[in-house]
Amino acid sequence: MTRTLGAETILVVEDAEVIRKMVCAMLAQGGYTVIEAADGHEALRVLEVQSGPVHLVLTDMIMPHMNGTELARHVSQRHPNLPIIFMSGYNDDPVVQGVERGGSVFLAKPFTAAALAEKIRQALDHSRNDPSGDGSDPL
Repeated sequence: MTRTLGAETILVVEDAEVIRKMVCAMLAQGGYTVIEAADGHEALRVLEVQSGPVHLVLTDMIMPHMNGTELARHVSQRHPNLPIIFMSGYNDDPVVQGVERGGSVFLAKPFTAAALAEKIRQALDHSRNDPSGDGSDPL
């Protein structure tokens, strides 16, 4: 059985406040420390000033000014071992389809708290066991 509770810190990037608050509440209930950002630019600022480690970024795909793949590109340049999970309700969008085809971790909206917890745990455990890094990219 896969462990679904965690103690890691997760940055949630979502432009829709209602969805962001709901996702953050789900994660906090699962034991995670949660940091919020309303868009990609804010997420990059948060990553630069965050005093403790961020263990995973959960980002919406379709956002104004900077989409999820652009954010991931910036994050990966600065923190190459930091896992990123994409989420979207626009599953027919070409950007979203490209991420799914590219093998990135993707979560289709709407999702349940259990599905979110499972996807987060899988990504965190995979990054921890990945021989290319120690899985705990301390920012």
